[in-house]
Amino acid sequence: MKEIDLEVGASGIVGSTYAKSLVCKGWVTYGIARNHPNEIEAEIASTHVFITTWMRKEAESIEVNRPMVRNLLNVLSQRKSVQHVALVTGSKHYLGPFEA
Repeated sequence: MKEIDLEVGASGIVGSTYAKSLVCKGWVTYGIARNHPNEIEAEIASTHVFITTWMRKEAESIEVNRPMVRNLLNVLSQRKSVQHVALVTGSKHYLGPFEA
């Protein structure tokens, strides 16, 4: 079975790097992003999902991000093709603290 990646946050630093890396390894890769100007309808049966987007809202981060992840996984579960989901989060350590 061919690996099919759905890259959530594909326009970000981590998401775009993951996508490029997987394409180089022969994966079929689709990307979605919050701020992408085009809507493309596609029947994607992803085997792997990399969630590399995260809305930072201090103490409310879980409450803000939980519905996004839950809704995504509810839709994908109907296809019965997903074998692996990875949630990749983190601060922009190379910039220093957001408060600085």
